Amino acid sequence: MRSWFLPGCMLVLALLSLLLLKSVAPGLAGTQFVFFILGFAVFLTISRIPYPLLEQWRWAGYLSLCILLIIPLVIGTTTRGIAGWIDIGTLFSIQPSQLAIPSVTLVIAHLLVTHKPQYLKTLGMILITLAIPGVLILIEPDLGTTIIYLLTLGSVLFLSPVPIKYIAGLLGLGVVAAVFGWLFVLKPYQKDRITSFMGTAETTDSQDASYNARQALIAVGSGQFLGRGLGQGVQSHLRFLPERQTDFIFASLAEELGFIGSALVICLYLGLVLFCLRTAHRNQNHSQKYFAIAAAAMITFQAGVNMGMNMSLLPITGITLPYLSYGGSSILATSLLLGIVQGMTYKQPTNSHLHLA
Repeated sequence: MRSWFLPGCMLVLALLSLLLLKSVAPGLAGTQFVFFILGFAVFLTISRIPYPLLEQWRWAGYLSLCILLIIPLVIGTTTRGIAGWIDIGTLFSIQPSQLAIPSVTLVIAHLLVTHKPQYLKTLGMILITLAIPGVLILIEPDLGTTIIYLLTLGSVLFLSPVPIKYIAGLLGLGVVAAVFGWLFVLKPYQKDRITSFMGTAETTDSQDASYNARQALIAVGSGQFLGRGLGQGVQSHLRFLPERQTDFIFASLAEELGFIGSALVICLYLGLVLFCLRTAHRNQNHSQKYFAIAAAAMITFQAGVNMGMNMSLLPITGITLPYLSYGGSSILATSLLLGIVQGMTYKQPTNSHLHLA
């Protein structure tokens, strides 16, 4: 795959996003365009920075992330029940949790390379490093982002030399944590989303979640093969479809562009994932290999979960579709993540000052 492949896929997704927003939420298209300009600037800039230099700043990035995750819990803006945004002026806000995967992956990948993952001490260091941002995101409470974060970093650990007995132990610990979270951590509305998916809608909130899922499924099905056409979507334009510009942007796309448009988007995400996996396979540096795997896992899980909930295959978890849903933080974080992967494909000049710390 050539060096233009990754930015090419991102550009097509960006154009589709702007077309859809112009159709279903015209007032947001201009802001989204600005986000994409900033996103591509981040992508091009970060792709030219040698990975060893980025790795040297891993702990600074990690500590900055933790501070940014604490700020919304104290003075942040609450949106849809999640206190996860920091206002920047009167027009923009940032969601620090979107930066968790690239920031934490830099640290985890380095630990896996410089410390022996066969030792419990190393595994303990990795789990503590992973847990601190994860807990901060969960108590916002942002369950969807927490799930993607854990699945992505868990994939890296699973594909690393960590012994299988430790992996099995972590899975068991995960089951215990899930039960504990259900009993003591999850908010009622988060439980409602899961119970509504299981067909046990007993409360008003559960019934609302079921309604949202049904409207999304109707929108996806009504697009049929060619779609109703841009600007002709009934579910989105009559506001039956909730969060048509974010969580349910795929349903909006399926309704207006049909199976053809949906298949194109799936192929674009598949292209991004294959590019990241190919980069990981061809890379001799294990730290970079782990980072590229994390990028592939993030795109896979986030896109898969979002499209799954749009088609009533998975519970509604409030996860956006990368580079398609409205939102500046997601665009900038995805651009940062993919920019680092893109930089791995360039032949960087050898520099004796760019050593691993």
